[in-house]
Order: sequence, then C-alpha cells, then structure tokens
Amino acid sequence: MPPADTATDGWIRIAAIADLDRPRPLIPVTLQGRRLVLFRDEEGQLGLIGRHCPHRGADLCYGRLEDNGLRCPFHGWHFDRTGQCVEQPAEPEGSRMHEQIRVPMVPVREENGAIWAQVGVELEQAAASEQEA
Repeated sequence: MPPADTATDGWIRIAAIADLDRPRPLIPVTLQGRRLVLFRDEEGQLGLIGRHCPHRGADLCYGRLEDNGLRCPFHGWHFDRTGQCVEQPAEPEGSRMHEQIRVPMVPVREENGAIWAQVGVELEQAAASEQEA
C-alpha cells in the first residue's frame, strides 16, 4: 500500500479491515510522513501509534501483541493502543516512570469495510483527546 500522505484534514483510508484478519494483525503505515504501526488488540480495538520505541528506537512493527498492547522487541517496553507506555520490565517494582512515556497516536475508526485515520491534527493533541474520552 502506498504511503497515505496526500490528505491534509479529515479522515483517510489506511487499510481494509480484512488486512488485519491474520495471525499477527500488525501493519506498518506512513501517514503524512509519520511512520506508524496499526494493530488490533485482544479486545478487538484498533491502535495506530508511533512506530519507534522512545527508548532505543526499535521498530514496533516487530513487537509482540500481548496484554491489549504492543511490546517492544528490544527491551520489552509495553504500549497500549493510545500510545501510553504501561510497563517497563527493567524498572523496579512500584516505579511510575512508565506513566511519563508515550509514543504518538492517531485516532482510527472502522467504517464501510475500511480502517480510517484522522489527519490534520497534531499527534500530541490527538493523544490528549483520546485520554479525555
């Protein structure tokens, strides 16, 4: 699929719903020049988040889908569908450092057999809106 970077505002089709009907439902997406990863979590919800882990830049497209999120293949940082880091395995028990770490996210929805991403919003603004919902 070619990069989806021609729209400037609104919603743009990034994949067919059927594209995620496979054993490892993870798809790399380029949206307005941003490298992202689309996935479906164990609850069936979609996530479209930044493709690179903020720790060492590992490509999350090679991560593991588990516990309703995506685990980095390098050091195991775990991100939910909103881009929030929910676990850092090497941190001591009780550490809250992960609460300050997130990757960008883009709102997505399913409609008419397709997956659509919202464009024309800053990724940080989209993450804040998702947290408020």
